[in-house]
Amino acid sequence: MKADLIVSGSRVREPSGVRGDAVAVRGGRILAVGRRDQLRSWAGHGTRWLHVDGATWVPGFIDSHLHLLSFGFSLGRLDLGGCQSIEELTSRVARAAQQRPEGTWILGGGWDQDSFREKRYPTREDLDAAAPRHPVLLRRACGHVAVANSLALRMAEVTAQTADPPGGAIDRHPDGEPTGVLRERAIELVTGKIPPPEFEELCFALRRAVRFAWSVGVTSVHTEDVRAAGGLDPLLRAYERVLREEEMPLGVYLDIFWQAFGELRERGLRTGDGDDLLRIGAVKLFADGSLGAATAALSEPYADEPGNTGILVMQPDELERAVSDCHLAGMQVAIHAIGDRAIELGLRAIGRALQQHPRQDARHRLIHCQVMRQDLVEGFLRYGVVADIQPKFVGTDQRWAEARLGKERLRWAYAWRSMWEAGLKLAGGSDCPVEPLNPAYGLHAAVTRCDLSGQPEGGWQPQQRLSAEQALHLFTAGAAYASFEERKRGTIQPGAIADLVALDGDPVTVEPDRLKDLRVLATVAQGRVVYLP
Repeated sequence: MKADLIVSGSRVREPSGVRGDAVAVRGGRILAVGRRDQLRSWAGHGTRWLHVDGATWVPGFIDSHLHLLSFGFSLGRLDLGGCQSIEELTSRVARAAQQRPEGTWILGGGWDQDSFREKRYPTREDLDAAAPRHPVLLRRACGHVAVANSLALRMAEVTAQTADPPGGAIDRHPDGEPTGVLRERAIELVTGKIPPPEFEELCFALRRAVRFAWSVGVTSVHTEDVRAAGGLDPLLRAYERVLREEEMPLGVYLDIFWQAFGELRERGLRTGDGDDLLRIGAVKLFADGSLGAATAALSEPYADEPGNTGILVMQPDELERAVSDCHLAGMQVAIHAIGDRAIELGLRAIGRALQQHPRQDARHRLIHCQVMRQDLVEGFLRYGVVADIQPKFVGTDQRWAEARLGKERLRWAYAWRSMWEAGLKLAGGSDCPVEPLNPAYGLHAAVTRCDLSGQPEGGWQPQQRLSAEQALHLFTAGAAYASFEERKRGTIQPGAIADLVALDGDPVTVEPDRLKDLRVLATVAQGRVVYLP
């Protein structure tokens, strides 16, 4: 048996060490790993050789939590990241309005009120001045807060008399009229009026996202896209079209939004169903909001908003019923939980489901886990819960985290090293499009605790830095474990899926400050060379 492909460079690197300088591949699987001269025996007449001089080959990166389809759409929507003022934001909206027919939606996101000179949220009045004849909805960078203009609010019939929906809030002026700012599930009042995307739009967005993923070395993703697709059926059809029919290999572990769980069950599908290209993942549940929007659920009030403890998107009994239903159906659950109150409730719901209906190795997950407490660690260990973290958040959130939490709570916030040393299973992701998809940025943040400009000098809460080996583990073996794929992804071993990435430096030995600048020189997905710059 001869190899289809042999790749080589200066070394082959796993988190545990160097394993030679070449990999032989056949039928999308790894045949052998070692030195080039040893692997020549695997070469035949049809073998393709890909030598990338000076490159370090690592396992293909796995992003353990993102929204791939939303990212694909974001590449064609209004990007408000980097806006330094509300005036700058509205000028971009005004330009967009000039380029679109009246009555069509202007959608965008990425803004952050903490970056504005005005230090406040934009309002419907701000947006009305820029685009009075277009419905507008603009999400904050976290996605948990949005601002709508008056036309969008009228279309959604949101008025002073509209009650806050369960798990959401409508910001109001003193006279009770909506300001345009919508929090958590209140956003759904407006998104429900946006026409769902056409099928070809879904496929176009997915193609763009997959190609971009390859360019940054991502060969597998855990993604939740049901809402962006407008339903489970169009989502599954779009992924089948792009990944399988159009032969664009990317390992997809498809997390399913809770509201589509009933349809998933009717189809007879559960976690793990599928193949190496497309598998059903976890059911995605929301316990709370975001720290940046002050909607993450905390056990004590926010330091900068003494009357606010955040928002529980699902009430405790509702969350427990949902987790129990999913667990009984053989599903893994992945609960969005940022604040310590939300983490506590998530662990309690998982623990009760496991106690009532024991199941070996359920590997339920909590996503984000930003505001921890030491007493919560035991729940992760007792119930085998995976902590799904996003190291890049450190670079963004350090600007305001202390103001939100105060110094005392900061000790267990973004506490990746403490969690690792306590024995928690950690997986690494980006939450793209909230943060960039590039895993090099996640490696850099995990190891340096700095933003992309290198600030603060010495790192923010430097005692929580991970080693380079640990950081690489997050985005390879750690993420593979979270999807029950540790034997076939995130590793360079014979029999594993041939997902491989050539980098222009060794992520374990390169200077930490340079991690963010690592370039992808080649990407191999399931044995196919899919990216060469």
